[in-house]
Amino acid sequence: MKRLLLLAPLFLLIVSCGEMDSDVELLQTFPYTVIDSMGNTIEFTEAPQRIVAYDAGAVETLFAIDEGERIIATHSFVTYPPEVEQIPKVGDAFNLNIEKVIDLKPDLVYVFSETFVPQLTNAGLKVLYIKTVDHNFRSTTDMIEMWGQITGNIDSANKLSKSFDEQISRIESKIGVVESKSQFSILQDVGQFWVPGADTLMGEVFNLLNVINIAEDVSGYGQISPELIISRDPDILITADANMWFSDIRFANISAVKTGKVYKLPSDKLSVAGPRFVDGIEELAILIYPELFD
Repeated sequence: MKRLLLLAPLFLLIVSCGEMDSDVELLQTFPYTVIDSMGNTIEFTEAPQRIVAYDAGAVETLFAIDEGERIIATHSFVTYPPEVEQIPKVGDAFNLNIEKVIDLKPDLVYVFSETFVPQLTNAGLKVLYIKTVDHNFRSTTDMIEMWGQITGNIDSANKLSKSFDEQISRIESKIGVVESKSQFSILQDVGQFWVPGADTLMGEVFNLLNVINIAEDVSGYGQISPELIISRDPDILITADANMWFSDIRFANISAVKTGKVYKLPSDKLSVAGPRFVDGIEELAILIYPELFD
């Protein structure tokens, strides 16, 4: 029997199962195949032991399901968990040292960009390319479950996925009491007035938290003018440099500045679409609605 599961718009997981009762079928792992973001079919007959995980979300997920010891290399932009300091780096997010990867003799190379796929596959390596999650943060659970199946640690992955979804539901239930007339307007400045639009992970987080993104008409991440920010007058500002907003006289009459609601995110959890992302959502929710999270 063959079951086809749609995990996300990015890829399909096809699990091939033999004849078995329904309880056992739920635990069946191998063989299965993943159709990657280029439409290639990647087949797994056993769990890979030596993974080059060239993606921060993949690294965080593997450690979160207690499979981090399989990672033999990653890139230098990966900073969490602390154990990654001891993992060899074979490039940064934009440059991959193919020769170093080959020397490590991985049985799986996972990448978030198609840039390196031809070179890696031409070198005879097994490559799984899944485009990085830049919107639809809820598909994070699909990625968690995928890694559970790749490593054979389905139980741990399912528990983590369930916990992620339950935390989202708890946040939604608290935010649900906020009426539309009480909505705050918000802007995140990631630097030099570059801001996330509606079709980004942060845009979706703002929507979940029932706040109005004043840059909703921006596609992806875009740079907007100080004049536009002033005219749209956000109630809340999320920024890495709060002092800039308070010290620049141009912004003195912005509501967020006048009320002191200019915040720096307490952590980097919203920077990676991994298991910690939901904790980052809750941290932001507490900044916006402290009275709801007492």
